[in-house]
Parts: sequence; structure tokens; C-alpha cells
Amino acid sequence: MKGSIKKYLVGLVLGAIFMGCGKTEDNKTFKGKNVRVVIGSTSTSGDSYLIADTTSRHLEKALDAKIKVDAVGAAEALATMQSAKPDGNTIMIFHDMTYLGVDFGAYDKEYDLKNMTIGPRVAQNPGAIWAAKKDAPYNTLVEIPQYLIDNPDKTIRMACEAGGVSHIGFITYYDWVKKNYGEDLAKRIVVVIGGSTADKTQLLWDNNCDVIFADYTSLKDYTETDDKKIAMKFVGLLDNIEGVDVKSYKDMGITLDGKDFAFSKDFLVYMPKGVAPELIKELDMAANSISKTSEYNEALGKMKYRSEYLDSTSAAQFINNKRDGIKKLIETSPSLDELVKK
Repeated sequence: MKGSIKKYLVGLVLGAIFMGCGKTEDNKTFKGKNVRVVIGSTSTSGDSYLIADTTSRHLEKALDAKIKVDAVGAAEALATMQSAKPDGNTIMIFHDMTYLGVDFGAYDKEYDLKNMTIGPRVAQNPGAIWAAKKDAPYNTLVEIPQYLIDNPDKTIRMACEAGGVSHIGFITYYDWVKKNYGEDLAKRIVVVIGGSTADKTQLLWDNNCDVIFADYTSLKDYTETDDKKIAMKFVGLLDNIEGVDVKSYKDMGITLDGKDFAFSKDFLVYMPKGVAPELIKELDMAANSISKTSEYNEALGKMKYRSEYLDSTSAAQFINNKRDGIKKLIETSPSLDELVKK
């Protein structure tokens, strides 16, 4: 009897071990999973959602998984990457705000890139752009300093978001103006803090700012309307968009330390720390496969985004190098608190 009980108990233990092993193996594939993709935005109309949604719909087929985008906002998305299990059930697709928020001090250092698994780069958005009202007395950013010289009682209020890509765009422009026209004139270009694109467009329409920062796609309709109350014009891109006739910083000669400046948002897949190599490899292969399809490229191209695949190893090296290059600018530039309109 005792021998039978002993055999029974051994059988249970071995069965549990084999079941556990089977479960672990199942976790090393995306196949059949319900995958939640968090993004650092609460909007479902901006580039963060549009790129994540487009990428997810194509990855679904390549991974044989069900994938749904959850627009939770930057703070929640970064926190999720620290708390979620590294089983592939939860990932993040987001742009440079992933590291910029930490470098600018907007988010805690626990959210640093080193505390996440960096997956493949899937897309780029070169459409970070400044816009003004259509009847503004300047057509590009480089005309603003002369406007201020001609109108010594005026200031220019530029609406952007602290700790993000618009912050980078602003301090690069501010630094260029200061070096070329002097600090006194540069100080007449001030910041108005704005959140979402909707918030910033409303600031512009209410005459509470003069120039706003947003995404090309989100503002394009306003540049094509005849309604004077809401009509806008683009005054400067951070990078060139193929087929779009709007001048970029490089085109206008807005440089950083005397060198050409261009900044596209890079969208990468991020995962919790400790993800199995098998999952990373599977994700790399899937992202690579969709990057070669005309359907994925055309879907992004319609929104003026572009497919720019890098495998996870190359993507990690790329985004860390990009971050290092921007750190110097952040460290040597005035904080937005100093530049905000009082």
C-alpha cells in the first residue's frame, strides 16, 4: 500500500513538472495568444495609435495571434512594461517619448530603456511639424526672427509638450535662433505648454499661441480648408517627407551645433525585461516579413509614415545611440520652465 501511494505521489510530481514544462514552452510563442499592445498616447487619431494599430493588424497574421491596441497614455504604458509578465501577452509599440520622458525628468528612472526588452523597429514618422494660422505674417520658421526684428513689441508663442519630441524640436530651434540672432531676440520666442493635438489646435484658434507642434497627418485637413477660423499652414518639418512640399529644418538651414538636424519618430516594439529569446526571434521574423509586404508599406505610406525594419539587436543599438546624441542637447539647453510665457 505504501509503495502504491509513493508511486502515486511520484506520478503527480512528474506530471506537474511535465505540465509546467509544457506551459513554459507554450509561453515561448506568440501563436494563439491574445496580445495587448499598450501605447503612450490616449488618442486614437494620432500617429502613436495609427502606427501601432496598422502594425498590429499585420503582425496578427504573421504571428498567428490576436492583437489589440490599448491607448493608455505614456505613464501607464511605461509602468505596464515594468509590471507585466515577460510572457509575450503584453508589449508596447511607441516612439522616442519612451526614453525622452525619462531623460527630461518627466518620468522616473525605473522606466529607463535598460529596464525593458527592446524589440524590432517597425516604422518611422518623419511628419513631426510646426504649423501656424494661414494668415500669419511669416511662412516658415526662419522668417520668424526677421518678423521679430521688424516688430520689436511682438513675441512668438510656440505650443509644445514638455518632455517629448516637440520639446526637442523647440530647443533645437531656440538654440539656432540664439546663436544666429542673439539671446535678446531668442527670449522673445516663448513656450506655451500644450498637451494633445486637440488642445494645441484650440490654443491656436483662441489666439493663445502663434505656432503649434503636431503631426503632419493630424493637421493636413486644416491646411486645405478655406474656413479662416481654423485654416492653418505648415511652417517647418523636423524631417523631410517624401512627396510633401514643406521645408524641413535641413532645408531651411536650422542646424544643431552647425550640423544638419533631422528628427523622425522611431517606433519600436518594447517588452518587459526577461522575455524569452524565442519570443524575440519570433517577433523579429514577423516584423521583418510584414516590412516586405506591399500591403503594410502602402498602409503606412498613405498616412505619410514609412516602414523601417531593424531587428531587435540593431534596433537596441540604434535607439541607444540616438538617445546618447540627444542627451547633450538636453543637458545644455534651458528647461521649458525658463522659456514658458509668464
